[in-house]
Amino acid sequence: MIFPRFLVLILSLLAVDVALAQTRYVSDELEITLRNGQGLEFGIRKMLKSGTRLQVLQNNSDSGYSQVRTAEGVEGWVLTRYLSQTGSARDLLAENEQKLANLELEVANYKTEIEQLSSQNNETDTQNLSLKETSQRLRKELDDLRRTASSAVALENENRQLKQKLQEMDSEIQTTQIENNALRDNSTKSWFLIGAAVLFAGIVLGLILPRLRLRRKSSWGSL
Repeated sequence: MIFPRFLVLILSLLAVDVALAQTRYVSDELEITLRNGQGLEFGIRKMLKSGTRLQVLQNNSDSGYSQVRTAEGVEGWVLTRYLSQTGSARDLLAENEQKLANLELEVANYKTEIEQLSSQNNETDTQNLSLKETSQRLRKELDDLRRTASSAVALENENRQLKQKLQEMDSEIQTTQIENNALRDNSTKSWFLIGAAVLFAGIVLGLILPRLRLRRKSSWGSL
């Protein structure tokens, strides 16, 4: 039984040492007295917590007190050394934490906006690239159309020249045909005249030769 009690005693002492070794802080949650007059002998009207907003009505440097009015309209005297131009550390911390939260939210909004702008820039770059490709394609098509148009103009000129040559050849053919027809007519007339001349000569010979024969016979008879 002695050993367990001794062990409990040792553990208790260790727990006390641990508790004494822990770190603690002075609380900033303070309260001051709002009194009816400038001194401890005057009654307390209200207890004011740190961070309470007060309106200073007057200061008395001799007594070290200031007359103040609360937001509820309660007037009294407090020690001037407890008054500060800034709020309590707790209120300032809460205010700063709120400001920090607002700033973090604003930064997050800026990041989101930057990401959106970056995405828009990427989309704009993509659109610019697409427009550039479209422009190059249209320019190539325009060049092809120009080449095709120039080829069409050249073909049209060649066709025009060929048509002109064909017309000239048609004219020459017509002229040749007219000349051939004229030659044929002349040839026909010539053969007709030759035939007529041969026929006429035959007739003449037919008429003359018998007479010549008769004359020869008569001449021979007279001999």
